[in-house]
Amino acid sequence: MLPFKLEPTDAQVTAHGGLALFVEFLHAMNVSRQLDAALPAPGSRIGSSPSQFVEPLLLLLHGGGRTLEDLRQIREDAGLRAVLRLPVLPSADATGDWLRRMGEKEGVARLAVVNQPQIRRALKREPRPDDPLDLDATQIVAEKPEAQWT
Repeated sequence: MLPFKLEPTDAQVTAHGGLALFVEFLHAMNVSRQLDAALPAPGSRIGSSPSQFVEPLLLLLHGGGRTLEDLRQIREDAGLRAVLRLPVLPSADATGDWLRRMGEKEGVARLAVVNQPQIRRALKREPRPDDPLDLDATQIVAEKPEAQWT
């Protein structure tokens, strides 16, 4: 028997709590402000800002998501949205439409305007600037005894 009584609660919980630390990192680096400055603003007053599309995509990628449909997990996770103070997230369809529009308007090049200063800032702190940085590395998971550790 437990030394305390378990009471039902209305508290929101999440299985994605680790993503909160990543969002804090993004905010500390002022990524949202930089995204909103570099990418085109919404066409209407009620449209979502660029950071409102990109941040959930970053959460998706860091949380192991593989498709836009995986945004639904983040969107439907009330506990995570409460921790991150994200009242509303764009739908997977709206995000796909936004990505297509950005592709037509050189969105990737504009993202580089945000990404490059972040990389420079991180590399400046790195004590070994002569180490190679492989941005295109791919890990291949193998269960063979001959496979080397990555």
